[in-house]
Amino acid sequence: MNRRILLTALAGASLAVVPSAAMAYDAPGYSTTTTDPAPAAGESFTITTQGTTVGEKYTLTITSNPATLSNDSIAIAGTKSLTKTATGSSVSFTVTLTAAGTFTGATTDAAGTVLGDEVFTVAAAPGAPAPALSSTGFDSMGLVAGAGALVLAGAGAVVVARRRQSVQAH
Repeated sequence: MNRRILLTALAGASLAVVPSAAMAYDAPGYSTTTTDPAPAAGESFTITTQGTTVGEKYTLTITSNPATLSNDSIAIAGTKSLTKTATGSSVSFTVTLTAAGTFTGATTDAAGTVLGDEVFTVAAAPGAPAPALSSTGFDSMGLVAGAGALVLAGAGAVVVARRRQSVQAH
């Protein structure tokens, strides 16, 4: 039983560590690659799509996940795009992502057909403060204080009732 749990945990961890290999897509005849699938925030990297036609326009669209990351975190343009004309059998885009998170870069042709995509996991820049987590719960301090006050009031009522009973019994 413990061995099964350990193996399941290891398999899950290995999938979490390498999400980009499982999620990359290339259309037939095209190959999209990156110089760094895990750049640090503020670090530039290049996305290249091979198999392009000279003179055709190609667009790279970067999308953040979660979509709540600011569009300002993407230097080329939450979803930003850049279009270039191919001068050879490949087209390259230089990208700088300024916030930690997961991003997808998809290259499309002029008709909007996805030719390839890559997933990037951007780490916080070295020495950068960790981003604040959003508050998804509630502050329970008032609830705890109220419950404590009710317990004290109940205990006091029990003490008063017992004293009255003992006084009446004498």
